Amino acid sequence: MRVVEVTDDVQDQCTQLGSGVVCALRVLCAQLVDDPLRGVPGWDPSMYVVHVDGETFEDCPALDVHYAYGPPALDEGVVQVHRVDVLPHAPARMAEPEPVGPSERPLEDAVQARQATEAWQRIGSWLRRHAPTTHAALKSGASEAELAALEEVLGVRIPVPLRALWRQCAGSRDVRGAGLFPDHGWALMDLDAVARSYEGHITSQRRWEQQFGAEEGMPLWKSSWFPFCSWSVTDLSHGRFVDGETGETGSWGETAERTVEDESLTMLLEEMADRLEYPKLFPGYEPGLIGGMLVWGPPHAPEERALWEPWSG
Repeated sequence: MRVVEVTDDVQDQCTQLGSGVVCALRVLCAQLVDDPLRGVPGWDPSMYVVHVDGETFEDCPALDVHYAYGPPALDEGVVQVHRVDVLPHAPARMAEPEPVGPSERPLEDAVQARQATEAWQRIGSWLRRHAPTTHAALKSGASEAELAALEEVLGVRIPVPLRALWRQCAGSRDVRGAGLFPDHGWALMDLDAVARSYEGHITSQRRWEQQFGAEEGMPLWKSSWFPFCSWSVTDLSHGRFVDGETGETGSWGETAERTVEDESLTMLLEEMADRLEYPKLFPGYEPGLIGGMLVWGPPHAPEERALWEPWSG
């Protein structure tokens, strides 16, 4: 049974702030018992931050709740809330958001959307035929209204290839077989997880700028970075993003480290489709199956390796 501890000074602080803050912390602690990785990774290993919207709880301002989970800070069975920051205003944007309106590059956007759509349809077709368990974990595509609502919440325009992907598939369900992308089986994030992850990273960036200045080191997060897949459906401590300005993809981990690559989302999808359809042409991770699930391998775990059947085309 996982234990959530709240330090004495945080308990005293919340009591002084009022019953609304006490209630918010109590609800959050209950959530952390089931999902200790719901927060956004902080600057140090095993440190996470959860943003509490001030409108969610009566008589409660917006809060950043800091907690530690896992080694090297604590045993994996313990979550420790060690700090609460009161935010007088909603998290500020780091840059003026790009207006959400008609595109100025309709022909280029149409080509990018078509390429991303065709690549995903190849992937979906392969999954439907050969990995039905993984295919069944995929959600239906998002509507234009849902995508417009996400843009309204985030204040930035969704990159064209990512919009095309989400029109085909808006994330994965939290079920067995949801892992999808090479090399670790990253899962597609649904739109709620995208919004939560994006806002959490923006909050971390804002805190960094307040403490160290906007020009200190590589940014923890840019407003143009859109998360699209994570370590698992519920574990957002690692993931990948698309840069809406450059088209490049990148990744984040538990610490402040961020890696930007020159590969676009369309290139990533096309390569994945090629690996599934023509596995003998590519070195490295191979597609395979375990009970109708797509599993990239060979797996490291002996029990999975025994069940894994490589796909040779």
